[in-house]
Amino acid sequence: MLKDYHHSGRFLWPNGSRIAVTLTFDFQGGEDVRPLDDGTRDHEEYTQCEYGPHTAIWRLLRILEEERVKATFLTCGAIAERFPEAVKTIVAKGHEIAGHGYHHEVARKLARDQEWEVMKKTVEMIRTRTAQRPFGWRSCTQSPNSIELLMEHGFLWNSNSFSHDLPFLWESGGRVLVELPRQPFGDGRTYQHRNNDAGNPSDTLVIWKGMFDEFHEESKLTPTYCPFQFHPYISGRPGRAKTLRAIIAHMKQAGGVWFATGGEVARWCVEEVFKADCVTAPPLRVAAS
Repeated sequence: MLKDYHHSGRFLWPNGSRIAVTLTFDFQGGEDVRPLDDGTRDHEEYTQCEYGPHTAIWRLLRILEEERVKATFLTCGAIAERFPEAVKTIVAKGHEIAGHGYHHEVARKLARDQEWEVMKKTVEMIRTRTAQRPFGWRSCTQSPNSIELLMEHGFLWNSNSFSHDLPFLWESGGRVLVELPRQPFGDGRTYQHRNNDAGNPSDTLVIWKGMFDEFHEESKLTPTYCPFQFHPYISGRPGRAKTLRAIIAHMKQAGGVWFATGGEVARWCVEEVFKADCVTAPPLRVAAS
């Protein structure tokens, strides 16, 4: 039976940090642009998405390097297949690469064996391209089978839930999976949609600052967790990329921030947070690094 475990006391981050921040990028192209009713493809929509792997990824990697922060790129298997240099560079620059489906499948529409195969193919393609396997996952929605399938495939963490502020554990049959919760303030919402000019970068920065500042203030009482969700084809556009740099600078100035990849946060939770919390944590058996 699948159970969830939550920390019963005070979260602690490395080196006395007050707040952990993860910068995550859902790295996809036109995989989710489905054929129209007549079987044709919306060329404008498709090429807007393709801006991510063709162009935006390089701007974003440059910004992250200049700001000296590491991020997690949740990557479609098809992106790894079609853009090997991009995913190799992500890893070469010290960022984490995780899974995001193969063709950005809608997980809740997949049968169990289909979803299992999507995970398998994605892991294999990313490992083929980068010589590393992904240990993190975020799918387009989630099915009732997703958590246990991720455990079967040896994943360490998932990031699909909006239900909590702090990371927690899923457990089934002695295996655990760390859930890194999301907040509903990703760029896909603040900019409303990729295929229009709606969404003001200044307004987006206000929303992102508001989220971070609230967590930073609360971290005076107990350490907090602040996740960000971006898309290269959205936040990698000119003007919007400047907003990404601005929120990073704002958080640096606040102090007490641990900029960490999803894998770093998940492993810390398993090895340092929940392992010491004997009341809520089951015996831990997770994937090797």
